[in-house]
Amino acid sequence: MNATTKIIGSLFILALAPATLWATQQTSQAAQHNISVISQNQPDFSWIYVQKNGEMTVGAGNRDDWEKLTRQGNPYQTDYLWFKSAGIAYVITDPVLVDQIKSAIIPMQQHGDKMQAVGEKMQQKGDAISAQTNKLLLNLTSGEEDPEVKSQIDDLSESMEVLGKEMEQLSMVHQQLVNQAEKQVTALVQEAIKKGTATVMPASKKQI
Repeated sequence: MNATTKIIGSLFILALAPATLWATQQTSQAAQHNISVISQNQPDFSWIYVQKNGEMTVGAGNRDDWEKLTRQGNPYQTDYLWFKSAGIAYVITDPVLVDQIKSAIIPMQQHGDKMQAVGEKMQQKGDAISAQTNKLLLNLTSGEEDPEVKSQIDDLSESMEVLGKEMEQLSMVHQQLVNQAEKQVTALVQEAIKKGTATVMPASKKQI
C-alpha cells in the first residue's frame, strides 16, 4: 500500500467519524440530562422528564416542546413528567409514578455513558489521525518519507475501526433500550390518564 492510499484511507475514516461522534454527543447529553430522543414508534406521543431544578432529562419531543418547558422552568418544585397525547398536554407529579418513570429510563441513560466513553476515544483517535496525516502530507510535499508516521497512521486507523464497530454494537443496544423505555413510559402514562393522576395543562389547548 503506497502513501497516497494510506492518506485516502485515513481521510475516509475521518469523514466517517463525525456521524458517529454526533450520535455519541447526543447520548452524552442524555447522561447530562439534556437530550431529546425522537420517537419513531409513536409520532403523536411526546414526553419529557423534568428534574426539580428545571433541568431537562431524557424524553421524546420536538424542539418547540423542549424550548417551551425550558422557558417556564419547573413550577412544581419536584421531578415531573410532561407528556402530550392526542394533542393534549399533561403533567405527572405523583412521586410513585415519577419514580417508576425514572427507573424506566435509567438503563438507557447508563448505556449512554458507555457510548460517551467510546465517542471520546474516537475523538482522540480522530484528532491524532488528522495530525499525523497533516505531517505525512508535509513530508510528501518536501519529498521526504517517514515510515514511522505512516505506521502510526495505520495503527490509529485500525484502532478507529475497532472503536467504530464497538460504537455500532452499542448503538444497536441503545436503540433497544430506547424502545423499551418508551414502551414502559407509554404504559405508565396511559395508566395515569385512566386513574386521573395525570393533570391536563391549561396550555394544552394551545398545542404547546
